[in-house]
Amino acid sequence: MSSSWSEFKASLKPTVKEWKFMLKKLIENPLSIAGVAILSAFVVIAVFAPILAPPQGDDPFMIPRDWRILNVGVLEPIPPTQDHIFGTIENQYDLYYGCIWGTITAFRIGILVVAGALLIGLLIGMGAGYYGGITSEALMRFTDIIIAFPGLVLAMALTIALPNVAQVNLSLFICVIFALLSLTVLVLRANPRITAISGALFVITLLSYLYFPWTVNIGINNLDKVMIALVIIGWPGYARVIRGEVLRVRSEDFIEAARASGCSDLRIIMKHIIPNSVYPVLIMASLDTGAIVLTAAALSFLGLGADQGYADWGQIINSSQHWIGVTNVPITEYLHAFLIPGFLIFMFVLAWNLLGDAVRDVLDPMMRRR
Repeated sequence: MSSSWSEFKASLKPTVKEWKFMLKKLIENPLSIAGVAILSAFVVIAVFAPILAPPQGDDPFMIPRDWRILNVGVLEPIPPTQDHIFGTIENQYDLYYGCIWGTITAFRIGILVVAGALLIGLLIGMGAGYYGGITSEALMRFTDIIIAFPGLVLAMALTIALPNVAQVNLSLFICVIFALLSLTVLVLRANPRITAISGALFVITLLSYLYFPWTVNIGINNLDKVMIALVIIGWPGYARVIRGEVLRVRSEDFIEAARASGCSDLRIIMKHIIPNSVYPVLIMASLDTGAIVLTAAALSFLGLGADQGYADWGQIINSSQHWIGVTNVPITEYLHAFLIPGFLIFMFVLAWNLLGDAVRDVLDPMMRRR
């Protein structure tokens, strides 16, 4: 397996000529440069958030409140002042602090959700495309069931249905992981030593589950539930794309030659299938990151996301919606409360979309090897 993994990594390394081509494509596309520049600015804000907005409590993601103003009965947002350069939102939460730490929240949502959905989609799509038959039918029909539900509606339902405290049997969880690992290496006909090790680990964890069960309670906040829901509704798209790519690559002559030479399924998948089929889903993932953040912001705006006072751009806009179009009050009075976080969401999503175009230009095998 070590040799297959080394060959897999080597196959993904572009040549010097390809590196020059990638750099050239990036420089020639001003929109790609703009996307990288905007996203880099957000990265700088996220990295230096503790300096730009020093935490004022145990949880740095909870926005501090100005109790001096709140104690005199002022609940509505106030415009920017010397103490609050972006102003405050409802209940005197500091808008500047929420926007700075909300950048970390946006990266956390986008990257973790896309990574989770991509991993599940790759495993299911790869298995369905490579093995075909009843395996493909079972996996893809399950995928179709998830796709049949409207995405936003299913995400809302899952967010509401998921419990705030999950009781997890770690022994059973680890046992299932090693069982899947043992089944995978057995199906892929990996090295006998690896098969024996994975089987032994499965037996050990099974005995641990039977005689020494270890159960822990894991608290899940509303934002965690949103992320779990987005992973559940997001993986089917990746699974369908990777299955189609695997079906295309599987019919190539070099795959038949690899089989004829006695290569195991694991070696074929690692060396030939993945390097020649993974690029479309990577491009898709880069384009989906912004959309995921936008969907999470929409759920927070609907009151299903982050708790009140949490540094999340969607939640900040949710707190400001009550002050839009207030009677006898100019719209500019509370404009900052939803315009600033809305602008940050817009720029963050735009940056990922522009970056996705750049990734498509540099990772598309047809363009890389032209």
